[in-house]
Amino acid sequence: MICQNCHEHEATVVITKIVGEQHSITHLCKVCANELGGASGLSMSIQMLTAEPVSTYVCDTCGKSYADFKKSGLFGCADCYSQFEKHLPRLFKRVQGMTQHVITEPEAAIDDLASLEEELSEAVSSENFEKAASIRDRLVALRAPGSSAT
Repeated sequence: MICQNCHEHEATVVITKIVGEQHSITHLCKVCANELGGASGLSMSIQMLTAEPVSTYVCDTCGKSYADFKKSGLFGCADCYSQFEKHLPRLFKRVQGMTQHVITEPEAAIDDLASLEEELSEAVSSENFEKAASIRDRLVALRAPGSSAT
């Protein structure tokens, strides 16, 4: 890819700028990146811009700060959930891609069983016994006690 600034050299530096929900990606050659203050060798300075300084929030019960929580991924006590509650959805969205827990439905496993049974019938009809044995083994595993399909 060619540098998006000078349009002459091969781009070797990728700068990703994230502000809120907006993302922009810029491909630069090393010369342009250095001139623009972006890259010096392999290291780049990264600034995190937030709407409010959440690092100053501290749990009233255990004294753990939000910054400590973000570093370790662990709360200090049960009250940390309510103390940091307004900042958690944004963090969950960034880390997990969503803010709510999604429950998978067991119908998906039943559909898998039905499609496997159909594949098994087709394999037996076409006398592809090796494939049929493989499908049979998968069906047995899915129907075993403790399986999500039962």
